[in-house]
Amino acid sequence: MTNIHKQSEDSYVQKTESIENQLVSGSVWLTFGNFFSRILGALYIIPWTIIIGRYSTEANGLFNMGYSIYALFLMIATAGIPTAISNLVAHYNAINEAQTSMKLFWQGLKIALLTGLASALILGLSAPILAAGHRFLTPVLWSLAPSVFIFPFMSMFRGLFQGNQMMKESAISQIFEQVARVIYMLAGTFIVMRSNPLNWQGAVVQSTFAAFIGALLGMFYLLYAFANHRERFVDAARNSYRKERVDAKELIFGILKQAVPFVVVASAVTFYQLIDQFTYFASMNRFFDFSDQQLIIQFARFNANANKLVLIIVPFAIAIAETSLPMLSNAYSNHNWESIKKQIKNIYRLFYVAMLLSAFGLYAVALPMYTVFYGTSDPDLLAGVQLLKVSAIVAIFFGYFTILSFIIQGLGHARTAMKALIYGILLKMVFQVPMIYMLQATGAMLSTLIGFVFSSCYLLNEIKKNYQVSILDTSADLFKTIVIGISVLISASIVVKLLELVFPLTRFAQIIVLLVAVFFGGIVGILLLIRFNVADELLRRFIPARFFKGVQRK
Repeated sequence: MTNIHKQSEDSYVQKTESIENQLVSGSVWLTFGNFFSRILGALYIIPWTIIIGRYSTEANGLFNMGYSIYALFLMIATAGIPTAISNLVAHYNAINEAQTSMKLFWQGLKIALLTGLASALILGLSAPILAAGHRFLTPVLWSLAPSVFIFPFMSMFRGLFQGNQMMKESAISQIFEQVARVIYMLAGTFIVMRSNPLNWQGAVVQSTFAAFIGALLGMFYLLYAFANHRERFVDAARNSYRKERVDAKELIFGILKQAVPFVVVASAVTFYQLIDQFTYFASMNRFFDFSDQQLIIQFARFNANANKLVLIIVPFAIAIAETSLPMLSNAYSNHNWESIKKQIKNIYRLFYVAMLLSAFGLYAVALPMYTVFYGTSDPDLLAGVQLLKVSAIVAIFFGYFTILSFIIQGLGHARTAMKALIYGILLKMVFQVPMIYMLQATGAMLSTLIGFVFSSCYLLNEIKKNYQVSILDTSADLFKTIVIGISVLISASIVVKLLELVFPLTRFAQIIVLLVAVFFGGIVGILLLIRFNVADELLRRFIPARFFKGVQRK
């Protein structure tokens, strides 16, 4: 009996370690896919702005105005299906009901057809109204409608793969999607500007239509991957218990019940950006005397330029959050409360490393980063740099809200996540106009910060109340990571300051400054992470074990 007990205990330990390894492995794949696509989605700005030339700031502002509305329609069209499907598939797989998971998937495809078609039609027909007086915005919105139609299908397949812990396929589809989008965008922009150097609006239209081209290629890869793994899904369905009896209507209801909270919470940044888009121009016109072109440039600095660079680092948090959902759902379905607590703590630790170090690093290299991506054509370059620094701080709390909301929803508290978002948005709206009056563009960003800070604190308290996991439980790692982040910030800032004495403020010269500063800051960060044994679960994947002390996590 002792041997049997020991074998059972060993089996449990191996299963727990396997789950933790899946969390980190999935995080690595999703982080890589998100990071690569975001990097490419940011790097295109360099050749794109060079091609467009002196109208690049206005063009980027128009591009982002279109994408903010487009993002909202994507959320509506997908109805939160990828995350909901991932969560529900993981749940049914955990109780050996893979056949139900596949029924869920097929019903989800039907929903995708209806929501995608309806959203695309509404966007196309209402584009002149949504443009809100910006006449060049209407054709931009029209060019985005085809992508709204196809994107739900692609999202459905990604949800299926993620629910089955097949993060690699989801990540690769993201990479293909982004590569195709960027290639078409640059080619289309070059052709338009070559034909007419003043037609920057036409270049923006081609750039936004590129989203449809990227979605097509991403969809083709997912269909290929699904065909390759078809036998795996079929075998799992055959070997399921088949005790669950859920009809089509119940499946659809289940998807929508799971999806609606996810779509609302996942669209947090879109809501915040749209509040800026529809209040900034009106507020500035009321309090100050700026021309329309000046306002577009100001808006572009914080809502487009800074956000594009910040969204390089935010996917770290989002990738961890998305990967945690199936794991938490599995533990939640099996009522494994100790596993839930341990996973939440590990997710916190991974977040500290991924987000804090990235944000502190971005703050340090804001000047060379902004110059490399947007050049020196901006009439007030330093204003853009300062807004990027503020945005780096805002990103920390946006990332924190994202990961906390995903955790709380994965544990069956969707209403709590929605409450947190609504409270944050209400605070944003309350402070928006007064903050704009006092600090203009910086004020709009600080009102966003207030909203995300409150939402994050609200969710932290709910997690503590329901699962007895407090941020104090990982306070040692948080403190160490903050110290490491400050060290990275100081070291990278010193490098930037020293190299500024040698290199001129040009795009090419600042590439060297940026690379050297990132290199030294990165070395400092990695060495201190090893020294303090922070996030060992993540670092052991990339760094030899002899560098670690082997501190055991509780």
